[in-house]
Amino acid sequence: MEQRFSILLFFTGFFPLVLPVPRKYYLIQQGKTWSDAQAYCRATHTDLAVIQSNENLIQLQNEAHRQQFSSSAWVGLYNDVSSWRWSMGNEPAGTIQWSPGEPDNWHGHEECGALTPTTLGDGNCNELQSVVCFDDSYTGNQRYIYIPTLMSWYEAQAYCRLHHTDMASIRDATEDSIVRGLISDITWIGLFRDSWKWIDQTNFSTLSWMTGKPDNALKIENCGYLNNSQTADALCSDIMPSFCYTKINMRQQVVRVKVQSNEDVNDPAVKAAILEQINQKLKDRFSTEIITVKWRKQPDGVVFHMEEK
Repeated sequence: MEQRFSILLFFTGFFPLVLPVPRKYYLIQQGKTWSDAQAYCRATHTDLAVIQSNENLIQLQNEAHRQQFSSSAWVGLYNDVSSWRWSMGNEPAGTIQWSPGEPDNWHGHEECGALTPTTLGDGNCNELQSVVCFDDSYTGNQRYIYIPTLMSWYEAQAYCRLHHTDMASIRDATEDSIVRGLISDITWIGLFRDSWKWIDQTNFSTLSWMTGKPDNALKIENCGYLNNSQTADALCSDIMPSFCYTKINMRQQVVRVKVQSNEDVNDPAVKAAILEQINQKLKDRFSTEIITVKWRKQPDGVVFHMEEK
């Protein structure tokens, strides 16, 4: 038997029942540097585009399609090359006596600090090196423990925290002399920095990099752009269009729905069918919005109650 529903809506708030994705994207086709693009976006909208979900990406793609745009454009993605800090206490590193030419972020993947008897530079955190740990249960120079086992930086951090206190910090000439006296080759210390992130300080995770990117090919490629839904690094001084975004305040409105049916309308399949009809009607009416509608359970845990005649 074909199942039919007759849906009558009685509104207790403003129409429609809409929970829009709290961002709207704008393509600015005038070319600017990354910094100028950010300044413009902050003056006219919220900021350069931040993309943290597939829904965000679809919205941005719709804006590009609307303007028939298929080239590269800045987004609010950057490489935080100045965020160096110590693993122990997560404290800012302050002034660091880097070796000449360091840190250089070679090939775009050097975010951890490595020491030799004579140098200090940045290295790829996935490389396998020995490590110097710090243990505050000891005193004097005995607090610094050299571990010759080869590990990645993050493996070394986990090891030092499990067996000692943390990785060694080098905050003054005394600590520098002690640690260098323990090592004979490239060795991890507790120095690291943030990698690529959005301008709202959230981690970069939703999008994928273009093949071979980031590569820091020109040595200071610390700004991110979008091309065909993939990201790449570039000089912040490059000129290109940009995507801005504006935050939209979330709105929630409750709509009372009266359903006439000879079926059990609290059955999950029936509720899903009714909800799909409501969703489709709202999308047909408000095609520019991304709409989220869901049932609200009453205090007894069910959605529908039979009306008394």
